[in-house]
Amino acid sequence: MSALIAPEGLPRPAVSADDAVRLAAEFYGVGTAQVKELGSQQDRNFRLTAADGVRQLLKISNPAFTRTEIDAQNAAMECLAAAGFAAPLPQLSVNGEPVESTVMGGQKHCLRLLSYVEGAPVIDRPHLGPALRSALGDWLGRASTALAGLEHPGLDRSLQWDLRHGEEVVAALVPFVRAEWKQDLLLRTLERISSTLAPLKDQLPVQAVHGDLTDDNIVCASGPRGSVELTGIIDFSDAMYSWRVAELAVGCSALFHHDPVNPLTVLPMIRAFHARAPLSDAEVRALWPLIVLRGAVLAVSGEHQVTIDAGNDYASDALDREWAMFEVPARYDWNAAEASIRGALGMELPSPPDTSAWLPLVPGLPVPAPVDFSWGSEEFNGSWLDGAAEEERIFAEAAGAVLTRFGEARLTRAAVNSAEEPANTAIAVELRAPVPAAVHTPFAGTLSAAPDGTVRLEGAEAVVLLSGVQLEAGPGPVDAGARLGTANQLTVWVQLPGAYSAAETPPRFVKASEFPGYAAGFLDPSALFGLPPATPAADEALLERRTNAYDALQSHYYEAPPRIERGWKEHLISTSGRHYLDMVNNVTSLGHGHPVVAETAARQWRRLNTNSRFHYASVAELSERLLAKVPDSFDTVLLVNSGSEAVELALRLAKAFTGREDVLCVHESYHGWSLGADAVSTSVSDNPRALETRPDWVHIADAPNAYRGRHRGEGAGAAYAADVVRQLQRLHDAGTPVGTFIAEPRNGNAGAIGTPPGYLEQVYAAVRGQGGVNICDEVQMGYGRLGRHFWGFEEHGVVPDIITMAKAMGNGHPLGAVITRKEIAAALAGEGSFFSSGGGSTLSSRIGVTVLDVIEKEQLQENADAVGQLLSQGFRELMDRHALIGAVHGMGLYQGVEFVRDRQTLEPAPEETRAICERMLELGVIVLPTGDRQNILKVKPPLCFTEESARFFLAMLDRVLAEGW
Repeated sequence: MSALIAPEGLPRPAVSADDAVRLAAEFYGVGTAQVKELGSQQDRNFRLTAADGVRQLLKISNPAFTRTEIDAQNAAMECLAAAGFAAPLPQLSVNGEPVESTVMGGQKHCLRLLSYVEGAPVIDRPHLGPALRSALGDWLGRASTALAGLEHPGLDRSLQWDLRHGEEVVAALVPFVRAEWKQDLLLRTLERISSTLAPLKDQLPVQAVHGDLTDDNIVCASGPRGSVELTGIIDFSDAMYSWRVAELAVGCSALFHHDPVNPLTVLPMIRAFHARAPLSDAEVRALWPLIVLRGAVLAVSGEHQVTIDAGNDYASDALDREWAMFEVPARYDWNAAEASIRGALGMELPSPPDTSAWLPLVPGLPVPAPVDFSWGSEEFNGSWLDGAAEEERIFAEAAGAVLTRFGEARLTRAAVNSAEEPANTAIAVELRAPVPAAVHTPFAGTLSAAPDGTVRLEGAEAVVLLSGVQLEAGPGPVDAGARLGTANQLTVWVQLPGAYSAAETPPRFVKASEFPGYAAGFLDPSALFGLPPATPAADEALLERRTNAYDALQSHYYEAPPRIERGWKEHLISTSGRHYLDMVNNVTSLGHGHPVVAETAARQWRRLNTNSRFHYASVAELSERLLAKVPDSFDTVLLVNSGSEAVELALRLAKAFTGREDVLCVHESYHGWSLGADAVSTSVSDNPRALETRPDWVHIADAPNAYRGRHRGEGAGAAYAADVVRQLQRLHDAGTPVGTFIAEPRNGNAGAIGTPPGYLEQVYAAVRGQGGVNICDEVQMGYGRLGRHFWGFEEHGVVPDIITMAKAMGNGHPLGAVITRKEIAAALAGEGSFFSSGGGSTLSSRIGVTVLDVIEKEQLQENADAVGQLLSQGFRELMDRHALIGAVHGMGLYQGVEFVRDRQTLEPAPEETRAICERMLELGVIVLPTGDRQNILKVKPPLCFTEESARFFLAMLDRVLAEGW
């Protein structure tokens, strides 16, 4: 066994909690009210809490460590404390010493009383978001910079945690690993680590390091408004001299067990470290092998520690975690990892080899036609969800030879309702030919076959791998242009040397986020077939173009938005092929890409599109269909092209009919962006100056919010209505009687907040009693979205005078309407006839009829009711488990989940809500905040929303709330 490792290992000192209390009193005069042991691999740590609440840490070091080493640890603590970090500091004993010693079990142990650094270890947080990983990297870089000048003889140690000795440690301890397959993987990986690091070791700077700056030894606390703040660094037991880059490798290794399916989770940490302590080229080349080596050391050391210290629950509980810290980076493509790191740091990548002299791979075959499985394919109409079967259908229908595309993110390889980014981006191409064709070598090289049958041609500058070839040539050297065999279904990779060993076949698909790293080690094989290389879309450049040309007043969702170019039903699809569950698109009421609406629009465009002053059937049909959906008191329809235009028209109608200019609206409402619609919109989330910039003719009533408003609970509706009645009377007595009252039946913009019972009934009556009219804005609530009701006003048993609608009417096509009585519409005649170019056009009218047809045929209102009830029940169950949920609003497929920091004070939680939405995006869900306090999740998916999608949404929300986003 290595001299670094004692045969008996480093079992923790045999010290009990009672011993700790005695030692603290004897050496430090500390009286202890409470004592709790904290975990450690090889020392004993006890948190002591005095009667006055002051907490300190008693540390009894392993007897293998000398006083000089302990003094070096103290020096490292003081160094980082001087650099601004909260770190434990030694307290002087009753003898005035920072370090004391005692003999236990015949061995001398050093002990210290340290100041206690408050905070919970980062390891306790299941999820570490990008901001937190960046913060950790920043701390690692700052700490490394601070420690660079520290010199102490006690740092010159021989520790098994020093990665300079990591290969020796793994080789010595691998026999303690019980599973044979794990031993095999460790030994094979160790060979590669050694060969990679050998030429780099002398180029890696050595300095003082903490040695264990991991999620276990950096502590954090909940900051103001739900943020996470790093609070301190603890446990300096491994302070030593080592490679500087090893400090970063140790920190990176600790991230994998938090997110084992995403090896590149380390990039934000590396980028932040580099910003503080720039990495050299040699350090970048060594980093991934060192990350793997750190995991290997942990894996074998954990198995060894459990063997020699069977009662160490801390060590045994960590075994699975430590194996993940090794296996995740070990199995990832190391070249792709290094390329991804270089890309993240803005470093140049090696230039690819010149392939212009390579010969065709299948010289007797005509140039194949490219086949498209991406988001832009016109072959698909939701059929991509059949996956490989859909690919085979397209292949089978091809007239001749076809070739898939390198770097293409295939829709056919992505699933709906998945929390993980799909591995759907091709690093190989596939040839499909009608009949087998002869395959030849593009360059001279050495031929071999992998165990899975993949043919490998290794040349001086690249390796070509072929799957599906009926091999005729034997292994060994081959000339350029030599015949290999035949194939009509051929998969081809072109990789640079070193990406994968000869015994391994690379994946056909990787995640889109990983593709740039792989693309540095894999070339596009298209040139071997006479086709130009693929040119992936530059999404970052597109966002910059948007920012430059499309005014910032027209903002976009999310700080780093995915590029969305397609949709299907209740899913939005990015150009990387990922399917995001769409929880916000009440405009696309039927769902994205609805084939019936698409065909209707195409057919009408081919026939005619003109305005409603011409005579055609669809405008009459749509108007009749709308009147059939409302009470008999309504008898006329006016068609417009948006919700804003509908509200604008409704306000003009009401003013003309009543002869009064004054309008009463409610707080926290939104009705549109046109001049009149904006005037009656009071939401400060849309316009921060809304309340101070309303014109004199607009009057605002309290939002009838029975959850957090002036009146709450039972009877709130009558109380709010009484306030309005008094307000109407005051305005009347002041000579400014209200002519129009406008409100949604539920406050949609505020988060589907319910209007309490009795409110609309009494307010409508009071307005009419003074000669006014009532506008019900159904732009968001109407068209079956509430499930139990087609219109929101039906929930309250009232009938307004004017109804406005839009959004859902056209399933994304701009279409709106105003429904009222002819006597009200006639009042506007004195100002001329009304006309909206697009509102009642042939196209808009035909789409409007089609949308109503589909709602009825597909029973989407009934679906909204059933799935809405599932959501409501699910939200209530989440509310029982998560105190952040203060209330659940709405019904059907318009709901709102309100987050509060305290259910008694109802303090809003807007920062938490934003963080939850960002985390939900990572998990494949698009959901956004709403309301003036921005603390409510807006839940208004397309009406085709399924129970499966609802359960997925609830599961992801539960996950985010449980992990602390």
